[in-house]
Amino acid sequence: MADWLLDHQASVLSTLWVGSFVLVALWETYLPRRAFATPLGSRWFNQIALTALGSLATRVCLPVAAFSMALLAEQHGWGLLNRVSLPFWASCTLGILAIDFANYAQHRLLHASALLWRFHRIHHSDLDVDCGTSIRHHPGEMLIVGAIDVAWIAAIGAPPLVVLIATTLAAVASVFNHANVRLSPALDRAMRSIVVTPDMHRIHHSMAVDEGNRNFSNLLSWWDRLFGTYQRDPVAGHERMELGIAEARTPSEVTLWQLLLMPLRKTSVPTDSSAAMRRPELSP
Repeated sequence: MADWLLDHQASVLSTLWVGSFVLVALWETYLPRRAFATPLGSRWFNQIALTALGSLATRVCLPVAAFSMALLAEQHGWGLLNRVSLPFWASCTLGILAIDFANYAQHRLLHASALLWRFHRIHHSDLDVDCGTSIRHHPGEMLIVGAIDVAWIAAIGAPPLVVLIATTLAAVASVFNHANVRLSPALDRAMRSIVVTPDMHRIHHSMAVDEGNRNFSNLLSWWDRLFGTYQRDPVAGHERMELGIAEARTPSEVTLWQLLLMPLRKTSVPTDSSAAMRRPELSP
């Protein structure tokens, strides 16, 4: 089974990702959490075009992807987990935790660096948040993140199968936590004690800077709680919370051309003025 998964890693990842995307898209079509503020047609055109351009740029400029790097690391004995003898379940657990933590740390870096924020703000410029937002990334950001991922995989030496599992979980989690769907309060509380839910992550897309610097996690919600970046609810409530960034508030400011050129416009890092950033909020 493991050999089959490794031999078909690209089709396994794409099938599970597309399947989750379709299911979430149908769910939010019939049971949306919020009314949409902008036309869906133009938004989806932007999302698909951006991810297509980013995928092309990554394929051309990054000769080694995360999975390929995991194979190379295993063959050459690179990375921490290739230098210690552990049962597979332990390597799998540590590998998934390490990769998910790296996603959290990388996400915080995208907000902390003025240069990286220039690219990452394209993701945050969406005036609505739904599963399509999960693929709304500037090609430049996709290249930067891809390079960081490859370097991290080499450093930790996670086995190829673990990298496949972790990247698949990360892709599906991103689709789910960006979904414009409604969960019952009890289910949301139960789920977010372990994983990131749509209501938890939507706060991160708030136009309010203090809220936009919260809830960075992708798969496991623990990192935000551990490092003091967790916020349980938006101040204005989910239905009234404004999404997006201050410098792009109309559809004409978020056309595909404007999004591609946005990194060329100078901007300041969104600074959090709240002291809550420095202390964990452990409420569910």
